[in-house]
Amino acid sequence: MDDQQRKAQVKKTFDTVAEGYGTTGMEFFHNAATHLPQILRLQGHEQLLDVATGTGIAATAIAPHLPRGTVTGIDLSESMLAQARARAQRLDLGNILLHPMDMQNLVFDDAHFDAANCSFGLFFLPDMLGLLQHIASKVKSGGQIVACSFYEGAFEPNLNLFLARIQRYGVEPPAFTWKNISTEERFRALYDDAGLRNIQLQRFDIGYFLPSAEDWWRIIWYAGFRGLVAQLSAPQLLEFKQAHLAEIDALKTTQGIPLKVSVLFASGHVV
Repeated sequence: MDDQQRKAQVKKTFDTVAEGYGTTGMEFFHNAATHLPQILRLQGHEQLLDVATGTGIAATAIAPHLPRGTVTGIDLSESMLAQARARAQRLDLGNILLHPMDMQNLVFDDAHFDAANCSFGLFFLPDMLGLLQHIASKVKSGGQIVACSFYEGAFEPNLNLFLARIQRYGVEPPAFTWKNISTEERFRALYDDAGLRNIQLQRFDIGYFLPSAEDWWRIIWYAGFRGLVAQLSAPQLLEFKQAHLAEIDALKTTQGIPLKVSVLFASGHVV
């Protein structure tokens, strides 16, 4: 698969899942975003670039802290951006600007922004270093760049059960590139290689209990796993869902089904 085919596949997947992305069951995206204002240490006037803004979860968490500034969000998926616009309107946030754009080809002038954020987006590209350097080129000297990814062990054992079962149907999952920055050492090395300075790493536990196995299915259906289950025929999908949710339901405690998720934030400054 070449670069254009990969982008087309990513766009198709997120156009498909946009209506349910970040909704019930996927509170981890919102939990992670609550940490951004503290990490960014905003003064209130900044022009901030939000790369891979998706449905605007990070953008709408940041925007209230910029009464004299703006958040410019870009994403490849116009369906995701439509959800972001609706979210910003519901929250009455007029300082969010949204553009359909390839994050590998940011059309802004160099050193245009005071800061940049990329929540759960760097790992969609094999060349994370090149992407991070490209983002850095759009940020002023001394400006901060924040990115986050899932920490090692995220979604286990739920994810392990899913992967083992889907492989029985001849569906081979791709390598999860987020694991390349799933530890402090790996994420720090990426930021260091990109030439960023004053690098800081912070990890937060953002997990919780799911009320039912159906909530786990929403994560599968409305996130990046949709492309895997979409390879099953209708009878296979029904069979798969019933068997998989039974094994997920077996994890249930008196509090619910544990969803183990930790997020790792990296912060660095442009020289």
